[in-house]
Amino acid sequence: MRLSSTLLMAGAAFFFMNASSAHAFSTPDHYVRGDVSSIISVSGTRDESAEKFVTMMASDAITFLGDDSLSMEDKEQRFSKLLSRSFDMSTIGRFALGKYWRQASPEQRDDYQSLFRDMIIEVYSRRFSEYNGQELKVRESRATGDNDVTVSSFIIPPNGGQEVQVDWRIRKKNGQYKVIDVVVEGVSMALTQRSDFSSVIQRGGGDISVLLNHLRKQK
Repeated sequence: MRLSSTLLMAGAAFFFMNASSAHAFSTPDHYVRGDVSSIISVSGTRDESAEKFVTMMASDAITFLGDDSLSMEDKEQRFSKLLSRSFDMSTIGRFALGKYWRQASPEQRDDYQSLFRDMIIEVYSRRFSEYNGQELKVRESRATGDNDVTVSSFIIPPNGGQEVQVDWRIRKKNGQYKVIDVVVEGVSMALTQRSDFSSVIQRGGGDISVLLNHLRKQK
């Protein structure tokens, strides 16, 4: 299973990547690939509150990623809190399991959701040290459903270089915004993760426990 060359920037779920790769969260098929800017540019009312939500996530991430006085354990804890506060991990995890969610027992679902969250924290916290001053700038937003907003942002390198487009799919639930998908340069992170998980299960003969054991090994 590919784990991603993308760095999920702690807490704010800021994403940094190398020139050509991306992975990790949830979205419908029409977000999977293509020119996401064309989706954003369609006329519609901007959602300033959703834009502020993403901007504040980025600010939170920069604050602790750039704080050299914090230990790796401290940064990991802050990252975990930011995931809980800003991401709908239940929705993301369920999407990533795809059709196998319906086949899983209640115990397997609970085990999977816990392991999925642990994997996200473990994989991306290893890469916190790669942060070197990048910024995230929000530029546009538009409604993409009754309760969903897509916020378009760009990763700005500290010393010039090519900007990277990152689009956030935000859903309002119980009066609060939560991230349910991230699209990096047209690549849906959730759909990619779902494809990875499906491959692991298929190689194991369709047994969900094979994926659960695989995720345990990531810890």
